[in-house]
Amino acid sequence: MRFSLIGIVLLVFSCNKKEIFNVQIVGHAGNGLNIQSSVYHANTLESIDLALGLNGVSGVEIDVQLSADNQLWLYHDSKLEVETSTNGCVSEMNGEELRKVKYATVHKEKLVRLAELPFEKYAGKTFYLDVRHYNSCSKVTINQSDFINALNEDLGAINTVDFILITNNTSWLEGFKQQGWKTILNVYEYSELNGIDWNSHSFDGIIIRNSKISKSEVEYIKSKNKEVILFDIRAPKPIRQALKKYPDVVMVDDIKAALIEKK
Repeated sequence: MRFSLIGIVLLVFSCNKKEIFNVQIVGHAGNGLNIQSSVYHANTLESIDLALGLNGVSGVEIDVQLSADNQLWLYHDSKLEVETSTNGCVSEMNGEELRKVKYATVHKEKLVRLAELPFEKYAGKTFYLDVRHYNSCSKVTINQSDFINALNEDLGAINTVDFILITNNTSWLEGFKQQGWKTILNVYEYSELNGIDWNSHSFDGIIIRNSKISKSEVEYIKSKNKEVILFDIRAPKPIRQALKKYPDVVMVDDIKAALIEKK
């Protein structure tokens, strides 16, 4: 009877044992994009501070655009009027003008220049820089050399944090890689990867929406020695679904929910 009771206890314990997810939690656009529970606007210093202040968060993704005077600024949308009280595009304004831009929110947060983030405060964290390569006002592609020069000038001497570049422009991958930057290819859905050269050294991983990829497809990409990042994850249920696909990173908008689900 004693041994049978022990067996029952062990069986119950094993059934109730929680799954362990060896997946990094990263904040999308700081502390979340387009989600009501976010205290501060996406891509602001306040949002980044809040996200990286949470225990268990490995890093943040931020959207980076090149200004007319070759400075890198954090902003998500194509045009400023979408989220601020200013009209135009980041790529057609200079730094002096952009310093005056504020979000149309309760807190009236300011636009942030990438070089002015307090990286020494975030030692050990990873910053995923979503590179915006297109000028939506003039409808032309940004000069990649100008972007690379700005990156090297702003971040080249920083060694307290890691930087990873994200782009959906495949022609920019090699240029970034030649400069020694770690690169992630952004694709909308898995079918875009048909025919891709998995032996290519121009990119280190794939970022894709959680709803556009299956667990087996995640496994396949990882078998090619490429990292997998899932994003567009805003609620507990899709967070659980994403974790169970075992990517390397989940880029979430509800960070607290993701930390709870991971535990």
